[in-house]
Amino acid sequence: MKINTPIRIAIFLSVVIFTFAICIFYLLENKLNPLFSLIVFFILTVALIYYIVKRFFHEKIKVIYKSIYKFKRTSSVTDLDIDNAEREVAEWLDAKEDELNAYKKEENYRREFIGNVSHELKTPIFNIQGYIQTLLDGGINDRDINMKYLKRTNKSVDRMINIVEDLEVISRLETDKQELDFQQFNIVDLVQEVFDAFELKSSLMNITLEQNNESQSEFVIGDKDKIQQVFMNLISNSIKYGRKGGTTKVQFFDMEKNMLIEISDNGIGIDEDSLNRLFERFYRVDKNRSREVGGTGLGLAIVKHIVEAHKQTINVRSTLGIGSTFSFILEKS
Repeated sequence: MKINTPIRIAIFLSVVIFTFAICIFYLLENKLNPLFSLIVFFILTVALIYYIVKRFFHEKIKVIYKSIYKFKRTSSVTDLDIDNAEREVAEWLDAKEDELNAYKKEENYRREFIGNVSHELKTPIFNIQGYIQTLLDGGINDRDINMKYLKRTNKSVDRMINIVEDLEVISRLETDKQELDFQQFNIVDLVQEVFDAFELKSSLMNITLEQNNESQSEFVIGDKDKIQQVFMNLISNSIKYGRKGGTTKVQFFDMEKNMLIEISDNGIGIDEDSLNRLFERFYRVDKNRSREVGGTGLGLAIVKHIVEAHKQTINVRSTLGIGSTFSFILEKS
């Protein structure tokens, strides 16, 4: 019978100690020194309990303890502190539970991401297939159809290319394969360049582009090209989802050694339930309008990655029907 349960260990100890006691009483009857007999009984009892604790508790706990240290990638255990064992096992279990939850979250995110990519690519692919099939069925000879459908096919191809390029940008940012080129640059001039690029688009929506510098400096440190991409995406969105006759404003504020940059508009705004998911890939607040105005659904995800690569955080506050404000911080030069 294996001695591997509390009741079996208790019975085993009781039987052995009882046997020791009988032996001691026998020695006393033979008129041996009582003190000597008690000392022998004490030593035998201590030796027995030591063996039981060492054999059935200490060694087995030590094996588990070594496994924990192995997962922690620390040095091997030479001795076991029973007092700390429960605490460290609990900490290890909590860490493993957090790791498992993070893995499940990433798995769900990956599954959702694959579904989103498939959905985004499926629309232009099906459009291209439909246009080409129409041309093959005789539409190529119809002057009213052929050029129109070829242009639509080209537009769908451009959309697919934009999606793939944006995915490549995010992939490089996530895997740190693309190092940032930190340099000093004039952020006011950079924003003006972005305004110039969107002059025609904003004029079609009758949206005014403004900037206001309340900072003591115009120079910051960062990757100029990446920060320009941040402004391009944020200002483009403010125009897409803006109101005709509205305003998009970029403002700069001092924060000691840093500069706070805010991009605000008085457009359609974002509902509170969508704010937490706003920077997820392919997440769209207004799916119907997003399809109409174009875009890949990856712009804000790219913004988030670029700002975080600068060791900063992109923040947003918005009120539905009133407008939105995006903000982030850069170090001043």
